[in-house]
Amino acid sequence: MLRRRRLGAFAPTEPSDMPLHDWLIQWVRTSGVAWAKTTRTSRASLMDKWIDPYIGHVPLRELGRARVREWRAEIVRDGSPPVNTNNATRVLSAALGVAESDGLIPGNPVRLLGKVPEPPTDRRAWDRKTVAKIIAAMPTDRDRLIVAVMAYAGLRPAEVVALEWRDIGESVRVWRSVQYGAQKLAKGVHQRAIPTDPLLKKAIAKYGPEGRNQYDLVAPPLRGKYLNWQMWTRKVWSPARTTLGLTGVPYDLRHTAASQWIADGHDLMTVASWLGHSPKVTLDHYAHLFTEARLRSA
Repeated sequence: MLRRRRLGAFAPTEPSDMPLHDWLIQWVRTSGVAWAKTTRTSRASLMDKWIDPYIGHVPLRELGRARVREWRAEIVRDGSPPVNTNNATRVLSAALGVAESDGLIPGNPVRLLGKVPEPPTDRRAWDRKTVAKIIAAMPTDRDRLIVAVMAYAGLRPAEVVALEWRDIGESVRVWRSVQYGAQKLAKGVHQRAIPTDPLLKKAIAKYGPEGRNQYDLVAPPLRGKYLNWQMWTRKVWSPARTTLGLTGVPYDLRHTAASQWIADGHDLMTVASWLGHSPKVTLDHYAHLFTEARLRSA
């Protein structure tokens, strides 16, 4: 009643009977203009596969906490992995949060639902001899540079795709990324600079193209505007990894860089800033490595 008094003439007399499907369309149309392209794409995929087919027909007024728990249990039974389930839950919570603020429902039933436990991520890091073998196994100079940039500067794949030669000097400046073929600001800390590792300088001197323009991409595509990372992983990374008898994904090269920085004695704040993480996220991922480094130096 207090909320309705504050809303005045715009207060609904009772929760809306609009189907969730119609509300999702309205939410995307009105709120989606402020989203990045990657956000629109990922949210649309989750809504189309895991939300709308299950509860799109349900009126907003019937979406209580019990009904939302049933929905989550149903998508888990249908094969939604924990990370995907939590992502879908966040999207639904965002949509219903706006419905709450618009006065269509009295509260957001997803708010206190909690997360599905996610299995720990297996973070693999290679020593520098193994990194050198991976670089040598790459088929072209461009591919060797991609591995070197990830292993010695700790860039994310999307940041490697956007990297230009003007961004590399005494430090590697990271401020852009490319996802779904569109350029955006880098994730987390929007701009950071990582001191250029001597091994990366050697790789650039050895494999970098002569006469390169400062605006050229470090990882140019064979066709199109930007490198297709999924295709590169499948056609370049996987064969080289198999040849060497290794397991792992390109992202492990980023963990390799972080592990080396910690082993070299750099503190938490420095490593976090180079990774583009908050100190908390860095500790969540690498606390054991900081502990091991302290024990070695004791």
